[in-house]
Order: sequence, then C-alpha cells, then structure tokens
Amino acid sequence: MAQFYSAKRRVTTRQIITVTVNDLDPFGQGVARHQGKALFVSGVLPQEQAEVVLVEDKKQYARAQVKRRLTDSPQRQAPRCPHFGVCGGCQQQHASVALQQQSKRAALARLMKREVDEVIAGVPWGYRRRARLSLNYQPKTQQLQMGFRQANAKAIVDVVQCPVLVPQLEALLPAVRECLSALSALRHLGHVELVQADNGPLMVLRHTAALPAGDREKLERFSQTHGLS
Repeated sequence: MAQFYSAKRRVTTRQIITVTVNDLDPFGQGVARHQGKALFVSGVLPQEQAEVVLVEDKKQYARAQVKRRLTDSPQRQAPRCPHFGVCGGCQQQHASVALQQQSKRAALARLMKREVDEVIAGVPWGYRRRARLSLNYQPKTQQLQMGFRQANAKAIVDVVQCPVLVPQLEALLPAVRECLSALSALRHLGHVELVQADNGPLMVLRHTAALPAGDREKLERFSQTHGLS
C-alpha cells in the first residue's frame, strides 16, 4: 500500500510580543523584525511600538494583529473615512500623505532597483473616478447591502460615503442605494459600477435575471433625473 507524506500545518500559538515597526510595505502594512525575519502588522506605522499577536508564522516571514499600540508616530493621522479599518478599499488613511508618498516611492525604487524621481501627486481626496460596488439583498433585514468587500473577506461593508471618490460620484451613493432598493428584482443584483467620465457620470448595473419592465422604467427615470449615461 502506498503511503504519502503530508506536511503538518504549522500551528501558531497566540503569542503576544512587543515590536517596533521600522518600515511600510507596498500595501501599507507595518514591517518589523521578529526572530530574524520580517513581521507584517497592519495598522502600525514606522517608529511605533505595539503589542501584537502572531497569527501566521512562516519560514521566511510572519504576520501579526495589533493588540495594543504603545506609541504613536508623528506621521499618524485620523482616518477621514468612517469605514476605514473594515473596508478593503483603502489601507493607508491612518498615515500622513507625506508618509504614503514616501513609502510608495521607496517600494517603486526597490522594484525597479534604481532611484526614482520625486513624486508628482494630485489631490489626496476626491480623485477616484471609478467604483465597483457589490450588492447583496439580506432577506432577514429586507435591506440591500451596497459597498466594498471587507479586507481579506467576502462580506460587504455598507458604504454611506467614500471620500476618495470624486465628489460627483460620492454624492450619488445615497440616491443609487435608494433607487436599487426600490427594484422588484433586487434579489438578482450583483454589483453596480459608477464611472465619472468627461461627459458626466455613467452607471452599469450587473444582474443575474432579466429586469421587469417596471424596474427598467425606474432606472430610466433615475438616469434622466441624475444625468446618467
């Protein structure tokens, strides 16, 4: 009888350690050192010390979650978005704009293995011209969820505002939610995509079943009212 070797999954104990972050990775995670290897910790900035819990321990690196932040970096700022930390759309709103640009410039230099020019940046808020929002009807609450996916999860974060969107699209969010919630086919909605084009806003609605005539009429009226294409 043939026998096959299967490596046992490495079990990580919920060990609490104190670390000092010295860098940010390209995804905005804090990078510290533990037992000679890189330790990635979301939500901690360079120069900050924190108590963290190991959640993944690999041969070359480890990951941890923050239990308690002990010090604050002068580059820390209050996130502007109320969904930050849960929503998977943004990773660095807790860092100053200068630190974000510095870390991204350093990441690009490492990738290209050469020096890069100074960052040419636009406005820090209201710059995103496209948003793809997931939709999911909840029978228990009889509510339509509309938002981005949670970080590292499939659950939807209900979005009521998004300060990185251009103001025209952010202002549309409540009206889009109200319109879609009134459709009879809301159980068959997949996602809605909003785009701010040069000639005005666009909306693309993905659905898994044909829309009744009444729903199509509601969408046409909504499009005319809000100048959508």
